[in-house]
Amino acid sequence: MSEYKVKGKLGQIQRRAAEKSFFKFTFMRARQKTDLLISYLMKKYISYSTRDKVEKNKIVFMHYNNVYECNPKYICDEIIRQGLNYDIVFVTTKKIMDSLPLPFPPEVRVVRRNSLEHFYEMATARVWVDNAVNFPWNYVPKKGNQIYINTWHGSMGLKKIDPDAVSDKHWRKCAETAGRITNFMISNSSFETMVYRTTYWKSKRVRVLEYGHPRNDVLFCSDEEKKAIKAKVCDFFDIEEDCNLILYAPTFRDARNLDCYDIDYNRILEAARKRFGGKWKIINRYHFKVANKLANVKAVRNNPDILQGNLYPDIQELMAACDMGITDYSSWICDFVLTGRPGFIYANDLKSYDKERGFYYPLDSTPFPIAENNDQMEANILAFDDKKYADDVKQFLADRGSREDGKAAARVVGLIKKYMTESK
Repeated sequence: MSEYKVKGKLGQIQRRAAEKSFFKFTFMRARQKTDLLISYLMKKYISYSTRDKVEKNKIVFMHYNNVYECNPKYICDEIIRQGLNYDIVFVTTKKIMDSLPLPFPPEVRVVRRNSLEHFYEMATARVWVDNAVNFPWNYVPKKGNQIYINTWHGSMGLKKIDPDAVSDKHWRKCAETAGRITNFMISNSSFETMVYRTTYWKSKRVRVLEYGHPRNDVLFCSDEEKKAIKAKVCDFFDIEEDCNLILYAPTFRDARNLDCYDIDYNRILEAARKRFGGKWKIINRYHFKVANKLANVKAVRNNPDILQGNLYPDIQELMAACDMGITDYSSWICDFVLTGRPGFIYANDLKSYDKERGFYYPLDSTPFPIAENNDQMEANILAFDDKKYADDVKQFLADRGSREDGKAAARVVGLIKKYMTESK
């Protein structure tokens, strides 16, 4: 076959592939626009048909990842514990609704996100509870006699959330809407209050309540309760209860940089054994935005000392059970610090991330030893100073005005009880 014919056939194949790709892209765009139109019409219909209807005992919860975790979970659990006669609704996905057993308490009704039921429950609930900007994301206009409580999902967080730091335009727009319609922001510190007041919740109509975060109450539980949580975690992963655990949970990058996840698990394990003694395993929990892309990392998949933390349903329980924490810039480490257990930062892209997203304060002002490569990470573990770390933790919490005391969920439920009964 001549070179001309080969080129001709290749050209035909490439042209057909391009046409197929174009038609696929056009179809997907048309489908997205159709879905958006349908969603818009459903929300308009629900808003109009329920304009005079609010059910005073109904409360709707949303989590940014549609799961039963974070502050919504612990507020919901406290409502159930107190035996309050509320109609509790949790918005989730069809995939989670189809899973068995259903990962929600039997007292909770679940509805599918972006469905007619979802919009109806939002439009008629007395109280909305959010840990991000979920209600503005799927916005059904909020009525004057509905209460929107936002608990957020960070605490004394490292990375910025202000408009200049977040690249997702739709997210920023939703956050701006949240700032207009929120009634109460739940804060755990004077620092977090400052973050709210200097970003999206500047309005005096938004009350910021320094109650602490309900999800952190579990970190203040009794020794007996902590032992029970450790047993639960070890049973889930089928490991011995006398094994020490390290929680490694990095955040994601807006630039989708996967080269930053190069931590040397074996060196960390060996350093932990040398410094602290005993048996150690790592619970590896990636951010949900990159978990699928990193699920088959060879160093993780083939190592029996590394456990798949993304399978466990509650990171707060993992914090309560673990003896050490490692992250890069994720704010969960500022929850974990409440335990007083060793926490470390491993960030090989520290300088570039600071330019990309930015921090509210220098990382070296935290109690956590910082490593930008695996040599430094190993050295930080081996040289860990218990006394200095304890002093630094105490100063860190004092400097940021921490209000955490293990009673946050009861305070938030007290707020809900008050506004469930008031007419305005």
